[in-house]
Amino acid sequence: MSAKRRVSKRNPPETVVCRCEEVTEEEIRQAIRAGHHTLEAVKRVLRTGMGYCQGRGCLRIIARLIQEETGIPAASQKMPTVRPPLKPLPLGLLGEPEDDPHR
Repeated sequence: MSAKRRVSKRNPPETVVCRCEEVTEEEIRQAIRAGHHTLEAVKRVLRTGMGYCQGRGCLRIIARLIQEETGIPAASQKMPTVRPPLKPLPLGLLGEPEDDPHR
């Protein structure tokens, strides 16, 4: 039995792989089959790895799914750059306005 079938039988397609962005295994496999063969490409179309955990919970699993679908070894796949989530700041945190004599 192939690894692909073994995983598919163990995990239903609706299994959530990326919990932060609620992306299922089936959605990831569809993206890979559509030609998105890198972690970065899957990230760009499905937002995987862009949630609160920044991919710590899902990127290795996605790398394994890419390996199963394409044969590209998970160990050779480049992990996407981690970027902390942006958060709006109140302008007052950046500095207080000085008294402007021209106002």
